[in-house]
Amino acid sequence: MKMGTKLILGLMIGMLASVYGCSKGSGTTAYSLEDFDYPLESTDVSTGADVYAEFCEGCHPGGEKGDGPKIAGIADSPSQVRWQIRSGGDDMPAFGPKKISDSNLEALLAYTRTLGVVAQE
Repeated sequence: MKMGTKLILGLMIGMLASVYGCSKGSGTTAYSLEDFDYPLESTDVSTGADVYAEFCEGCHPGGEKGDGPKIAGIADSPSQVRWQIRSGGDDMPAFGPKKISDSNLEALLAYTRTLGVVAQE
């Protein structure tokens, strides 16, 4: 393969990876843990269960290990869990406010508290 062809192919692959990466997440910017340092604002476990079923259950079935790690029983602070959901990491996509609204994020935390993911305050 000629050098010019390799360069064009490499650029095309890079562009596709960039587009895929942007569509996989939600266009979030870098967050700091301090951005999420506030008490849990919801007790809406029912809505949280629906959000969990839509966005989390595929990788963390019942909070147990699936394609993603086991999350049940980790008991992180609400700010840590919010940060992880919004920021993603490793193979986990980031779920910004365009994917999971702030109110649904709080409901998700209320539900995951029942799995022992979020520590009692």
